[in-house]
Amino acid sequence: MPDILIRIPKRFIDDHAERELPTPIVVRETSSHYFVDPADDAIEELINDAEHYVDGLDEAPRGIVASARATLQAIGAFRNS
Repeated sequence: MPDILIRIPKRFIDDHAERELPTPIVVRETSSHYFVDPADDAIEELINDAEHYVDGLDEAPRGIVASARATLQAIGAFRNS
């Protein structure tokens, strides 16, 4: 298991995976979050998808948009640390 993981909301990553997009492998989970390896190749696809929702390019439920925003914040915080 990687030493450092990114904590991502389940709601967005589940939505992402349900649309059969490349999705990071879940290493660990809690009741509301998944932990993924930041080196996973699918992280960039996850970022692109989250940006798509946050930029309002798709009519999505507010909960998915909020989860996409939280996903971008989590990845950004990891990359800026």
